[in-house]
Amino acid sequence: MAAREHWQMDGSAPEAYERYLVPAITSIWAKDLLDRTRPTKGESVLDVACGTGVVARLLDERGHVGRLVGIDLNTAMLT
Repeated sequence: MAAREHWQMDGSAPEAYERYLVPAITSIWAKDLLDRTRPTKGESVLDVACGTGVVARLLDERGHVGRLVGIDLNTAMLT
């Protein structure tokens, strides 16, 4: 259990990640990832270590209609 607790963020860290890193870095990587992989409508997508879900949100904006699952060890990032 201690190993999992090591990966947990608390306080305002997830909010800061979403506010500063997602627009500056992570969203750019997510766009590039989706442009390269080109998931088709109806296709299932699994995002491992999804963080705050930038890939899922971008897929939703692009009209993805398949199954989408995001998982992350850090529950605060998922919140």
